[in-house]
Amino acid sequence: MRHFKYILNCYPLLQFWICPILAILSLLIVIDTSSAEWSSSATQNLPLCTAENEQRFPVLIADGQGGTIVAWSDARHANRDIFAQRVSTTGDMHWNANGIPICDLPSSQSWPLIVNDTMGGAILVWGDTRHGNQDSYAQHIDANGNKLWDIEGVPVCTHPTLQDDLNAIADSKGGVIVVWEDWRNGNQDIYAQRIDSTGKPLWEANGVPVYKGDGDQYDPVLIADGQGGAIFAWWDISTPDWNIFAQRLSAEGKPLWNPVDSAEGTPIPVCVATGNQGAPVAVSDEKGGVFFVWSDYRNDPNFYTRAQLYAQHITAQGSAVWEKDGIPLCELQVNQQQPDCIPDGSGGFIVTWWDERDIFADIYAQRINANGEPLWHDENLQLQKGGIPVCTEGGVQRLPQLVPTDEAGAIVYWLDYREDFGDSTEDAIYAQRLDADGKPLWEINGIPVCSAPKAQITPRAIPTRANAAIIVWGDARGADEDIYIQRIPAEAK
Repeated sequence: MRHFKYILNCYPLLQFWICPILAILSLLIVIDTSSAEWSSSATQNLPLCTAENEQRFPVLIADGQGGTIVAWSDARHANRDIFAQRVSTTGDMHWNANGIPICDLPSSQSWPLIVNDTMGGAILVWGDTRHGNQDSYAQHIDANGNKLWDIEGVPVCTHPTLQDDLNAIADSKGGVIVVWEDWRNGNQDIYAQRIDSTGKPLWEANGVPVYKGDGDQYDPVLIADGQGGAIFAWWDISTPDWNIFAQRLSAEGKPLWNPVDSAEGTPIPVCVATGNQGAPVAVSDEKGGVFFVWSDYRNDPNFYTRAQLYAQHITAQGSAVWEKDGIPLCELQVNQQQPDCIPDGSGGFIVTWWDERDIFADIYAQRINANGEPLWHDENLQLQKGGIPVCTEGGVQRLPQLVPTDEAGAIVYWLDYREDFGDSTEDAIYAQRLDADGKPLWEINGIPVCSAPKAQITPRAIPTRANAAIIVWGDARGADEDIYIQRIPAEAK
């Protein structure tokens, strides 16, 4: 490559002709728009990648044109690499069949994350073992799939100890903020890094501590604060009980929240109730603050047999709005798990979860206003805080997730085992649309997104035009796991 650049520098006329030719060839290589369309069949769907060996853990963002950019972990080269594809609003593949490589070094790259760059492209983050232990790297691609940073990615953290459980968000300035679990201090702490749109790290090399303290901290989550910084939460086992704590870092990576009479950098308690709390979820209050929802075992009669969902509202200044240690979202004393939340557009949030009030896990939802009051009520249930049923079909339903619609409602999608009988496991993906009052707008108990044979796993979705969603997942209907995608409803314009 050095010799080629030397020739071009020495012969300007040759450079005048070769550079445009190479640019055109580059576009021809990447932009291989394959004609396709969204399937109307829940047993067929649209294959996104069916390359040799398995593809797993797809993630996606909107491309700003009604389509999506998808990334996934890919084993076509016998190790784990990161590949990506762009899909148009009509279901056409913009890039090469089966995707383009984002990072395909001989080492293993896994668990990709993706955030929007605000310009039609994407920033991707992944775990990477090129140096032996697991580090983290990132890459920026434009709308045509061209790499904008170093060809092999830029380092997020390459400290010689383990980094794990990555999470990432757009920083609202064209860059990305990444958080992870980190073992550099002999126990598991929480660290973060911010990278700008050019690939330059803005905080200390290898990240700044969100919290480094006694014991271990797990499952970090984060949301952007709208000022170039972020609000973080995690569950902490530095005390006999597992509790929820939070911290806000400025655009410069400095801690902004601090309890009264505590040392600088001390996180604020979200919930320190007796019993254990874990798996926090964060959603913006759209005023610079945050709502946290978590699984709470304070009323568990045994040991990890029955969690309830609790929530707390924290202002941009780090003050708790609701009662100490949070409020229950569902007053039924039954196991409630896997919450997911989105803003409701009016200062509150919509939450979905599965619970076991009818023995098998079903899907429920609730809308909570800024005062912590439930807005949706089931006419058949004499409870103020019981939620509304989304799916109570036979069998088990798990992993409910939400995307917003254009009309202040939501689309809920989930893994569904209503056809799971005997010795075979028949995973499926179903979805339901709720209006702003919590009323179902599609068939009772949802419509099938995918009911193909064998397993469908790790569905992820984005909202798209006309109150629809694009959903992507790992799929085992073939000889190995592939990536499939579907717009729901398929006929949405």
